[in-house]
Amino acid sequence: MTPAHEHEQATTLHIDIFYPDHPPRTESALFRKTKHHLVHVLDTPCYVCDTKEHREVHHWHAEWADAEGIDWDKMRALHPAFDWSTFKEPSDFIDSEYNMKILCAKHHRGINHGIHMVPLPMWEMQRIQKADFVFTPDEEK
Repeated sequence: MTPAHEHEQATTLHIDIFYPDHPPRTESALFRKTKHHLVHVLDTPCYVCDTKEHREVHHWHAEWADAEGIDWDKMRALHPAFDWSTFKEPSDFIDSEYNMKILCAKHHRGINHGIHMVPLPMWEMQRIQKADFVFTPDEEK
């Protein structure tokens, strides 16, 4: 049953994109350092819901799978706040604190909630929703 004053929209997304060829994914030393600093030193909560449970690190502006397809001059123009003097290779940006968001598992990878599962405008709604607004059927009381 749909909550009062809300309507449901069910959509099936089919995503068909290409990734540049890349080696198997591994955690760089910078990624481990960044994750440790954001989670254990700064104790950063989830960007969406402020929980500190099941925190994960999400690459925000660029992901590793896209590294070989990125025009780094465009990236420089789009992100002047990043300290480009530290940039020697893609991991310097990709695994930096500048490029990370801390998310709980639900808002990172969760069905109907995770940034890897929901289009960005819908995903952002979870940050700003009213306390009595039901975002998905799994939140109904």
